[in-house]
Amino acid sequence: MNAKTKTAMAVDAIMPTSVKDAAYKFARAGETSASIARYIMDNDASFPDEVSKELKADLNAGFMLRATELWGDQFYKLGDGGTYIPMGNSIELKNVAPEKSIRIGLSYCFAMSQQEFGQLKNKDPQLHGIVKPMRDKFSKYAHNNIAALKLAARSLLNDGKTKARTGNKNFVDALTDMFATFDKRVLNAEARLDSTASPINYRMAKDAFWSAYNKK
Repeated sequence: MNAKTKTAMAVDAIMPTSVKDAAYKFARAGETSASIARYIMDNDASFPDEVSKELKADLNAGFMLRATELWGDQFYKLGDGGTYIPMGNSIELKNVAPEKSIRIGLSYCFAMSQQEFGQLKNKDPQLHGIVKPMRDKFSKYAHNNIAALKLAARSLLNDGKTKARTGNKNFVDALTDMFATFDKRVLNAEARLDSTASPINYRMAKDAFWSAYNKK
């Protein structure tokens, strides 16, 4: 069984056969999302309010595995004048690299630092033109997945809660709610050893703010 046949079978298994089957598959997908969101929250208490640098790196690593499965890598051959000649996609070529080709995929694109990527535009404009669309496409893909994961997590947190109808909050109420959120965030950040988080300095700054704001 070749790769295309396996892919076609996988797609057939996912695609609904009726509206009823679509609803069933959608419900199962939601249950899976909830289970994954719960696992993330169990392993990172600050999620979904915050996505730490460490958590984002782990999530992006997983998203990258899936994105590579979906999109594959691109093979190129270096031509005259430093041009990059397309030689095909790793999925279409069943992962067999053409002779004397170079492989450019997400792992290659994100192996370089932001500074290296920025310098690439001047050092190798053609390579930059290949790498940038890949980075942009994945960044959007990862962002959308994190947003969906946050939504699933917040749905779990709000499960069973009833939202009371209230009038529009005044500005002081909004400030109070904002500081209540940051009261938690500064403690979470300190627990993650964020060197920029200081609960003492934060509390002093908050007290100074209210003192100045409430001054008649």
